[in-house]
Amino acid sequence: MRVVLAISGGADSMALAYAVSRAVGSKKCYALTVDHGFRPESSREAKDVSRLMRHLGITHEIRRLDWDSTGGSKDKIASLPPVQRLEEIARERRYAEIADVCHKHGIGAVLTGHHAGDQAETFLLRLLRQSGVYGMAGMALQTPLTAAAPMEWPNTTTPAVIVRPLLQFKKDALYDICKTQGIRWHEDASNKDARFRRNQLRQVINARSRDPKSPFNVDSLLRMCDIMQGHREYISQEIGRHLAGSAKFDTSSGTVELVATDDGKRGLPLWAANAAVRERVLAEVVSWVNCKGHPPELAHLQQFSRALDSYYRQPSVAGAVSAAGVTVIPPSSRHGWLFCRQAPRPGEIEPHEGLTLGSSVVWDKRLIISASWPGNQSEDS
Repeated sequence: MRVVLAISGGADSMALAYAVSRAVGSKKCYALTVDHGFRPESSREAKDVSRLMRHLGITHEIRRLDWDSTGGSKDKIASLPPVQRLEEIARERRYAEIADVCHKHGIGAVLTGHHAGDQAETFLLRLLRQSGVYGMAGMALQTPLTAAAPMEWPNTTTPAVIVRPLLQFKKDALYDICKTQGIRWHEDASNKDARFRRNQLRQVINARSRDPKSPFNVDSLLRMCDIMQGHREYISQEIGRHLAGSAKFDTSSGTVELVATDDGKRGLPLWAANAAVRERVLAEVVSWVNCKGHPPELAHLQQFSRALDSYYRQPSVAGAVSAAGVTVIPPSSRHGWLFCRQAPRPGEIEPHEGLTLGSSVVWDKRLIISASWPGNQSEDS
């Protein structure tokens, strides 16, 4: 089986390319570098990565994202987003390119260079976001690529998976691999940009991680992730059971309906009776509706939870509540708790250009829009 290697050019991804190509053979590897174009030197570095991949015998492709900071767009890529959302949008587009490569070449697995330091940073980031047990479990060893690129994954029955084989390796060990094997790498200066919270946390971890008693010690943070992953696995089984019996997912409208009562009984339904179960059911439903590719913040889930409690205390005064890109409508005689897409803010949904007859695009990360000749059978979802 062939694999896609997500190669940035840093020591972690270069060590990944060396190790995987030696383990499975370079002919089974297809390396992809997404050049975001944020730095003047990024194009030169991407070309250097191509030379290094050829040295390892790995086929390599560069895809460059073109940004237009004046407000227009080039090649269907919107203008440069504000710094607060820059990392999020860049990640979405990077994984969209990865998904496209997997689809075009029929490859079912993507390997990334995420390492122990990245996992520690993710734990702290999600702790600050109050993400709860699921978020603080960190990155999983394997996840569907659809979770990372919900807006662009093609309509296929076999979506690729993301595999992170280096999560237990510290960055120093990856530097050592590159040094001993004579492999060059590039240091991305933007990784030190203190405007980004992940970079701030990385600096704190690097400064204090050698102290075994420090709360920012990487080993301590990874142990916490392991504990949370055990909780996540058990809770996931329970949540699956509750969703199967209490939720209706409507793919045509992108809405979810949760039952308001159990067999007509008064009071909270089973899925909402336990606070921990309720939180996870809400998180799964909200994530399915908003298609953001990451779990909602705990504060937003608590906002929905308070709305539920308010309804069951005094149904007559309950109203719709919106957060995390989702609006929750209280039960009526026609439906239970209804979760739907929150009305978008101006400019939130990017336009798609170039839709031609016979083609399809994914719009608003949720809807497949197809164009066909009049009279042809076509289904928009």
